[in-house]
Amino acid sequence: MKNKIGLFGLCLALSLGSCVSKKKLNQAENQLMNAESRLSKEKAEKRECQEEREELEATVESYNEKIYALQKDNENRIEIGKDGSVMSETSKQNMRRVIQQMDPEKVAGAKSLNDSINLAVAYNIQQNLKDSFGVGEVELDEEGNPIEKETAEQTDMEGLDVTVAQPVVKITINNSILFKSGSAWVNKNSHPLIEKLATLIKSEPNMEVLVEGHADAVPVVEGSYLGDNWMMASKRAIAVVRLLENKFEVAGEQLAASSRGEHRPVADNETPEGRAKNRRTTITLMPDMQKFMEMMK
Repeated sequence: MKNKIGLFGLCLALSLGSCVSKKKLNQAENQLMNAESRLSKEKAEKRECQEEREELEATVESYNEKIYALQKDNENRIEIGKDGSVMSETSKQNMRRVIQQMDPEKVAGAKSLNDSINLAVAYNIQQNLKDSFGVGEVELDEEGNPIEKETAEQTDMEGLDVTVAQPVVKITINNSILFKSGSAWVNKNSHPLIEKLATLIKSEPNMEVLVEGHADAVPVVEGSYLGDNWMMASKRAIAVVRLLENKFEVAGEQLAASSRGEHRPVADNETPEGRAKNRRTTITLMPDMQKFMEMMK
């Protein structure tokens, strides 16, 4: 009997010892799993912080490079005027240089930076187009001074006018420069002018160009191939457009031609001088003004 009791006690002790050991083992395993989970989470957070730090350092470096570039290349600074006009330092210098060549009375009429830009761009385009007619030989007097004389070309070029009202540039050319009386064929003498105009247009491939024909109030001679004033003005506008496209390679999708007939006069049709002014072709451009400013001579 005593032997049985002793054996039972030994078994009970072994059983209780086994239970305690298994419980501690499970606790240890749970603690290990929690530690591994925390370690994995901390590693992920460290990795994320490292990535954020590297990204921040790259951003700072990028800004430093931009600041250095702006400090190094001062000409690329952009200035916004009170009237909303935008101008780089290069454009501002170009504008000042052009304005110095202009009539002081015209310059005095500029009330804002925007007005000054318009005047400078208009003057630069006008001079650029006039240059296409070249300069003849200069005659000198007995003292070696140049003799000022008015040539036929100079007289004709008085019929060339450029106005700018952002975002539109309007070039007006008197038809005495472009066409012979009763004709819708562009004079060969004016081809250099059209070529200059084409170069201007091609400088900005997205620029829209509208060519409008205008006539005076005198009816076209009956039976003429020109038809009437509407058709004559239309034929002349189309002739300019075709010359721009076919000879001087301006993209056709940039161009449009229209006729105003005699219905948009700029002068009195009752006088020969007024009628001469009304016979004209207008070319309307919608360019990028900042680009035009940078192109100034």
